[in-house]
Amino acid sequence: MKKSILFLLPILLTSCGGKDSYYMNESNFFLVMTNIQYYPEEYVNKELEFDSFTYKLTSTSNEEFFCVVRKCASGFGCKCGKDTIIGFVVDKDLGLPEPKNQYENTNDKSWVHINGTLETTNKVDIEILGADDIAEKVSFLTLKINSFTLIEDYSSLNYYVDK
Repeated sequence: MKKSILFLLPILLTSCGGKDSYYMNESNFFLVMTNIQYYPEEYVNKELEFDSFTYKLTSTSNEEFFCVVRKCASGFGCKCGKDTIIGFVVDKDLGLPEPKNQYENTNDKSWVHINGTLETTNKVDIEILGADDIAEKVSFLTLKINSFTLIEDYSSLNYYVDK
């Protein structure tokens, strides 16, 4: 009995209370990202680690926003009923690679492994031209990138996530 309790104690201690970091992988990326978007206060000052590709959003007023994203089902973010992207606005002056094949349904993107921190729940509202050139507002949280590495072999990654 004592051995069982000693075995379970570390598991119970680490599962209680808030986590200090979140690692998003292929199987949980969409779920965790969606949760972050709806409940950002739970993730403030937490370390986030994930793989994504770079993306530029241009607002209807021609302001550019640099993002790290994945493409996903239209359930989050966009109102047009088409597929959209999910991710964060980031500082474009960090040396991240320029987006590649941004508008193509291909895995051949500029992939990066990101380690960052969500410092605020404030969202950046961006008015873009959505499907059929209809203006719509999208909102993104801003991620402070602590470090990143380029991903050369992205064959195990999916640019489109839906679970």
